[in-house]
Amino acid sequence: MLHQRPFANDQIVPPWVVRRALLRQLVAKVATLTLGALYVSQAAARWRRWRDHATGAQAPAVAGRVALVAHVFYTDLLGEILGCHACLPPGADLIVTTPLDRAPRVREVLAQKEGARVVPVANRGRDIAPFLALLNSGELDRYDVVLKLHTKRSPHLRDGDIRRRLLFTTLAGSRRRVAQVLALFADPSTGLVGWRPSWRSHVLFWMLNRSRVEALADRMGVARPEIPTFFEGSMFWVRPSALRRLKELGLLAEMFEPEAGQTDGALHHAVERLFPTVAIADGFTVRDTAGRLLLAPAHPALEEAAA
Repeated sequence: MLHQRPFANDQIVPPWVVRRALLRQLVAKVATLTLGALYVSQAAARWRRWRDHATGAQAPAVAGRVALVAHVFYTDLLGEILGCHACLPPGADLIVTTPLDRAPRVREVLAQKEGARVVPVANRGRDIAPFLALLNSGELDRYDVVLKLHTKRSPHLRDGDIRRRLLFTTLAGSRRRVAQVLALFADPSTGLVGWRPSWRSHVLFWMLNRSRVEALADRMGVARPEIPTFFEGSMFWVRPSALRRLKELGLLAEMFEPEAGQTDGALHHAVERLFPTVAIADGFTVRDTAGRLLLAPAHPALEEAAA
């Protein structure tokens, strides 16, 4: 049973805590399958396009360079990635990582797409290892803001497709939304921005990853998080300089387990839980797309400034 598993320091999570968390997950799943499905429907997408047109929404502007970094495993979802890219500022780059065997198809689809680059990678570490490869190489240093997406399908979940489309829509589903998010990065303290319902901050979300997260935190010289704090699905907007410590950690693709359909406990699950941790370690904040503070630096002076 879930409540019989030790999640932290061999401490058993009380059954009532587990029941409450499971109830919240059930409510969230029902909302995703109902309200969420409506929000990402074709009718809703048409309404957002009409609203952008009716309100004269212009292509978002930002003082700096912007890129969309997407890992494409499911090539049939490339159209959704391109839809998000169309909402970014003019001249925003598109960097697509994809497994070696899928690279020809991705190149074919993007052949006429200006500013697009395809980076073939080993099929390890899902979307995380390819993103770290770009980060480690210095490829992302030229950008002020990056949108990280991937073709997450989650076939083991009934609401997997809707979750992905919700993330795509709430992060970059319209020019209006992109402009709202980019405005948050005018504040130099903003490090990460994500969709609030995908934010996780509960001890139960350690699952099988706490010891690995703590070991990586120790190697980077950052405080061990008391509870996991992360955007589930690892899709968000990020200032690359906020991930300096993760870059210096230098994780390589071969350090990630071979793909075996893992749903928990792999290295990429641990790294997913570290993006906000490394950001706040260097004084950056984590916010939702409405600008509300989700996580602030632990130093009192920085925390006060972030507020």
